Amino acid sequence: MFDLGWLELLVIGITALIVVGPKELPQLFRTVGRFFGKVKAMAREFSQSMEEAANESGLKDATKTLNSITDLHKKTKFPIKEKLEKKFKDKINPIEESIKSTGNFSVDGEKINEKKLNNDIKKNQKLAK
Repeated sequence: MFDLGWLELLVIGITALIVVGPKELPQLFRTVGRFFGKVKAMAREFSQSMEEAANESGLKDATKTLNSITDLHKKTKFPIKEKLEKKFKDKINPIEESIKSTGNFSVDGEKINEKKLNNDIKKNQKLAK
């Protein structure tokens, strides 16, 4: 709850021993223990009442239905996606091959780059001189 380690508990115990005194220290720890016990019981009761309210409102049933729809979607999503990708690639492949066959373009993944022809470069160099 408070995430206290052994070192913190030791410091709290020594401080309580100094402040309260050794005679009243067991009674103080007993009182603090009862207090935290009541706090835990109240928190448990609150969470149980919230759980009951969720059950009564049908929230759990709606959550189950939503989860089952999500699972169904996940199961059917990927096979359809893979089929569509394969059909798309089958349609694109002839286009890609014709682009490559011209020699003017290179296909690199999703990009198509235009290649400069050697004759065009030489003509441009001559014109520049």
